[in-house]
Amino acid sequence: MFSNKKHKMSVSTALRFLRVSQFCRNFLPVLAVIVLVYTGKGITVGDFFLIQGIFRLASFLFEIPSGYLSDRFSRRKVLIFGALVNCIGFTVLTFAYGFWQIILGEALVGIAYALFSGTHEAYTYDLLKRNHTQKHFLKEMGSISTWGAAASFIATILGPEIYKLTNGNGAFLLGISAIFTAFDFILCFALPELPEVIRKKQKNKSAFMDIIDITYKTMKNPKLRSLIVFPALFGAFTIVLFWMLQPIMELSNVPVYLFGLYIGFNQFSRIFSSKYAYKICNKFGEIKTSIFTILALTIGIALSFVALYAPNMAIVYIAIGIMAFVPSLQKLNDLQYNTLIHDDIDSQERGTVLSARMMVSMLFSAVLLAGTKYLYDNYGANITILTLLFLTVLLVISLKQTMRYIHCTKQPQKHK
Repeated sequence: MFSNKKHKMSVSTALRFLRVSQFCRNFLPVLAVIVLVYTGKGITVGDFFLIQGIFRLASFLFEIPSGYLSDRFSRRKVLIFGALVNCIGFTVLTFAYGFWQIILGEALVGIAYALFSGTHEAYTYDLLKRNHTQKHFLKEMGSISTWGAAASFIATILGPEIYKLTNGNGAFLLGISAIFTAFDFILCFALPELPEVIRKKQKNKSAFMDIIDITYKTMKNPKLRSLIVFPALFGAFTIVLFWMLQPIMELSNVPVYLFGLYIGFNQFSRIFSSKYAYKICNKFGEIKTSIFTILALTIGIALSFVALYAPNMAIVYIAIGIMAFVPSLQKLNDLQYNTLIHDDIDSQERGTVLSARMMVSMLFSAVLLAGTKYLYDNYGANITILTLLFLTVLLVISLKQTMRYIHCTKQPQKHK
């Protein structure tokens, strides 16, 4: 089914396919009103946070196996299978109703996310190695991510309008996503194989033990561990802030038609973070960039109080606008640290190592989202926001550990 023996494609053409594939994968018009769609399907806001945590738990469980499969057999085939599972997941969500049916669909999408995560980046990096241009990985990956962010921006602007035109028909929005994931499947199928980076079977070692060995060596390495933990922790906070956005807008009496505008602004900001990650990191350096992202995140969480208690709506709109911008910095942070990780890993282990990185990220996100569900349901928005603000101290501690490695990993380049 997945044979591609005679398929020859240039690196530049394959990169174009990857960009369009990323566009299709991220065209999710339901995103801007997903809380409304899911609560209309019979769940609570607290359930929504729990479901997002389960989504990440499903990804966590499949991260390492998917990365190893891409190393051992074929990155292309893993991408194809991921696109297929993603399409099935959105199809299930289109017809789902109630907590358990939504969890099933979200779990399938979570598994697809795991299949894509490390494999997609590993495939891109080793594709560039074919013509010895891997030094441009951050720039090329930024370009691919820009296409994904552009798709999210367009979709989130259109989503609320489609939602209104269809009288709140969330199934229609989910169905559009299912169609675009089918296009993604076709594009992944057309990609060329990379047989030169396939990991050979290890003598006297089972696949399971090989996975354990790679993962153990990765997490035992203090440099790699630091480069994995900080962005994973930062990503967990930005995901929680992003999903807090819609409940905060509801509590602040922001009209529903503005939801798409704010989520669209978030996705547009991700375009900026993706496109200019390379220039920002080279101009300011890794440490200053990381400090800036922590400060921005703290301000974004604190502005939740401003949105809830501001004396007039103009201040509310500005506060929510800044809140919508801050989670987009996750893209900058991911690209920044993944590039540093790539420089320290072998091609035949790349997929497994990147999946280990995503596994840690998904675990942190799942725990923080589950904790947010508990706090929001039992203590309300105020205690939830205060707790998140208090916990941001963990980012400072984690960055302090990481600084000893990124100080000498990459120095900012001077621009004439």
